Amino acid sequence: MSTRIRQSLELDEILAATALELRNFLRTDRIKVYRFHPDGHGEVVAEARTGERLPSLMGLHFPEEDIPAFIRERYLKSHTRTIVNVASGMITLNSPPVGVMVGRQWLQERPSDDLFQHEVDPCHIEYLTNMGIMSSLVVPVLHHQELWGLLISHHSETRLISREDLYIVQNLADQVSLAIAQASLLDQARKLAQREAFINRIVSLLHAPRGSDDLIDTALTWTIEVLHGNGGRLFLYPLDWKSAPRLYAQGQQPVQLEVGLLEELPLWREAMALPSSPMPLCAADYPTMQVVTDLYANSEWQALTPYFQETPIRGFLVLPLCFGQEMLGCLTVFRGPTDTETFWAGYHNPDERQAFPRRSFTQWQHFRRNQAQPWTEEEVTLLKALGGHLSMAVMQNRLYQCEREQRLLLEMRNQALTSARVAAEEASRLKSDFLASTSHELRTPLASTLNYLKLLKEGFYDNEAELKEFIDGAYQSTVNLVSIINDVLDIAKIEAGHLVLNLESVDLPALLEEQNTLFTPESRRYGVSLTIDCAIKHVWADQTKLRQVLTNLLANAFKFTDHGQVQVQAVLSDSMAEISISDTGIGIEMSDPNVLFEPFVQASGSTERHYGGTGLGLTICKFLVERMGGQIWLYSLGKNQGTTVTFTLPLTQPNQE
Repeated sequence: MSTRIRQSLELDEILAATALELRNFLRTDRIKVYRFHPDGHGEVVAEARTGERLPSLMGLHFPEEDIPAFIRERYLKSHTRTIVNVASGMITLNSPPVGVMVGRQWLQERPSDDLFQHEVDPCHIEYLTNMGIMSSLVVPVLHHQELWGLLISHHSETRLISREDLYIVQNLADQVSLAIAQASLLDQARKLAQREAFINRIVSLLHAPRGSDDLIDTALTWTIEVLHGNGGRLFLYPLDWKSAPRLYAQGQQPVQLEVGLLEELPLWREAMALPSSPMPLCAADYPTMQVVTDLYANSEWQALTPYFQETPIRGFLVLPLCFGQEMLGCLTVFRGPTDTETFWAGYHNPDERQAFPRRSFTQWQHFRRNQAQPWTEEEVTLLKALGGHLSMAVMQNRLYQCEREQRLLLEMRNQALTSARVAAEEASRLKSDFLASTSHELRTPLASTLNYLKLLKEGFYDNEAELKEFIDGAYQSTVNLVSIINDVLDIAKIEAGHLVLNLESVDLPALLEEQNTLFTPESRRYGVSLTIDCAIKHVWADQTKLRQVLTNLLANAFKFTDHGQVQVQAVLSDSMAEISISDTGIGIEMSDPNVLFEPFVQASGSTERHYGGTGLGLTICKFLVERMGGQIWLYSLGKNQGTTVTFTLPLTQPNQE
């Protein structure tokens, strides 16, 4: 029999073979294997019958009271085996002394070692009689020092059980205990394999070449499913501890807080034994996993219930995620309640004989609603193992982000250094060009002045007209020299921040008429007409600096115009005075007109330039116009198509409009 029942490692097959072999051996009407559940109620999990003399009880449940606790305790402590003979009203326990008769009360008060033959309780006799049983044999089946179940033989007639029969049945029960242990090991191995398979699946997912948010959401969903939860969330601290934390949530969630997240509440941190600050952890600070079966069953969690009362969440697991001394966040899995409904033996069985056992039950249905579901040891172990891999994945992702940020920062710094080097080289080139051109421009009027003065000193003139010509030439050369020096000094003041403006209301028509008078000789000399059209009476500016701007721009216009005209126009535009100086001169290419406003920039840095100048005029104009509250820009249709320089100025003091 032992060989046959152990041909399989599957528990259901083992128990079925046990019932069948025992029935063949004892030749009784019904052999059943009765298994106890954790809540104390029993279930017939295997059965073998001879004919239809007794009804089938396979799959039927029996309430906890069907086999009282003190009887189950004696089965466990004394390995009690009971043989009931209904006809004689006697029960034999183990190997009792002959001739000793005891009652039930005496039995309950006696130590288990003193059990032997005594009278059967009348209720028990009535119960067995109603079920059509005249002979009953019960042998306990133990597993890991716990009462796993019972091996029971029922016969509808009186059946004597010999010592040899009892010895063989006990040996068979011991073999069943071993088989249960092996089946339990097989079940544990299968669960371990399933756990490893799930972890490998998660690890493969976490290392998949996809976006981190997608893979974390998927991993969280799988974790909730495998743990039979109804929701979950992954809370991750930010990488730099200054940014907002990251939350991934799936399924049922607690009440949304107006400010912050649940994991940031001091109440939650204290209840979950999480660190109050993100400082590096020491060994004593390492948080542990919190296992909460029923949030409402323990006063320790009462302060958190307001966040869950409107949800079906009943229990949760909170796993802190740490790597080394760094606290990464926590993984939480929620679980809701469950309802169970058990129908006791034969509730749906039409066999009239099932009515007899049901008479001993006060109720046929057992409802258990809104029951908290405890977390099994396997589930806790699985989440711990998963947490280690998840922590490693989060840490790897953080290291990748750090490396990426450092790489981008290095690239930005290299680009900045390259730009700074190019700018420095360009500034050096502009400075060199500026020094070269300025030296040339300074030498030219200075040499001219010296030449005129030498001619005057040595009297090399033939008449008064020639004398006046030499004096005018020396004067004009000196004026040019002073102009160049003033430009250089102005730009030096601008760069040093020492330029002071005296803003006031300026009579623009009068100032433009002054410029007309000033440039009339230039107009006549080059044959370039000058027209002024002013529709503005006053502007808010520094009169001296505005005069300098107009002079610079008109001087440029006449310098670069061989024929045609120079036109000055002042109009109102968007509550600002818009003043334009247009010419019909050489024009410029518009690829980058703003560069002409940069210091030391000229269209040509050559000392052999046809038009001369230091290249500081537009730079000074731009600075002065912007300091007076306006803007300046340049436009040209292209080479030999003229140029227009336009600038704006406020009409009145800006804060007094």
